[in-house]
Amino acid sequence: MRRLFLFLAVLLVMAPVVSGRQHTLSCLGNKGTCRVSCKKNEHPYLYCRNYQPCCVQSYVKINVSAKEEKNRGKH
Repeated sequence: MRRLFLFLAVLLVMAPVVSGRQHTLSCLGNKGTCRVSCKKNEHPYLYCRNYQPCCVQSYVKINVSAKEEKNRGKH
């Protein structure tokens, strides 16, 4: 019985390693992804909780101030 529990414990620990998948964190309201290094078509923007850069696609526009958004609607 102990061998069965040991086997199951080892199997559960090895499952993420064998599949090669890791949980990816999203940032900026699902507009970006936390990565160790950004891809060629991405730009780093701020940092995630895991101290990795938040990589955002180059075509994503980030509104820094709410004043700009209000002024756009009045024109």
